[in-house]
Amino acid sequence: MATTGTYAFNPSAADVILNAFGMVGKPRTQINAEMLENASYQAQMVGVDFTNRNPNRWQIETVSVPLLVDTPTYTLPAQTVAVSIVYVDTVASPVLTRVLGPLSATEYASQSNKLQTGISTSYFFSLLTPIPTITFWPVPAASGTHIARVQTFKQQQDVRLDGGYTLDAPYRFLDAFTFGVAARLAIFYPDPNRPTLAADLNTAYEAKFKLAAQMDQERVNLKVSPTLSSYFRP
Repeated sequence: MATTGTYAFNPSAADVILNAFGMVGKPRTQINAEMLENASYQAQMVGVDFTNRNPNRWQIETVSVPLLVDTPTYTLPAQTVAVSIVYVDTVASPVLTRVLGPLSATEYASQSNKLQTGISTSYFFSLLTPIPTITFWPVPAASGTHIARVQTFKQQQDVRLDGGYTLDAPYRFLDAFTFGVAARLAIFYPDPNRPTLAADLNTAYEAKFKLAAQMDQERVNLKVSPTLSSYFRP
């Protein structure tokens, strides 16, 4: 058996769109500028849908935030949509790491002294528009001694059909993206001979995204260890 020995399949966004048109019965010879404009917009909307399905592991970015004395709140990159974990490293050698716990909006609002200083043990992530922020509590009591490492999830990059640009998605999600665009185009360009086409394509999109997302997970054991010591007297 002779195989290619290559792993180079990475179609341009334009090729993905053209194939999506083919799935709704539109040959390339019938595609005009207006149709491409509609397809481009719908491709952006599939990117929005991908973002709303976070966590997507290829969108992980670790942002380093130097902690400053008496400064509780810091801005994060505008494309941040979620925070998965925050840990703090010491600057001095050896580097020591501690993981911080998340606070909900209610839990942070319940802190009676939000400006209390000390060693930060918790953080509150606020998905503000246009700039998301992270707030540490207690407020850092020193500068230049600790750096927070904020593991974030980013939004999808824009889709462009010109210039040979590819999609901001890994190989295993290309099939889902193509079906996602096709399902949306079927609404714009319905086929009277296939009245359920849009719904059928959307069902296929959901199944293909789920299949790809199953590969986008850490495969580790889950250990649950309840603390029962407080229930018993020594």
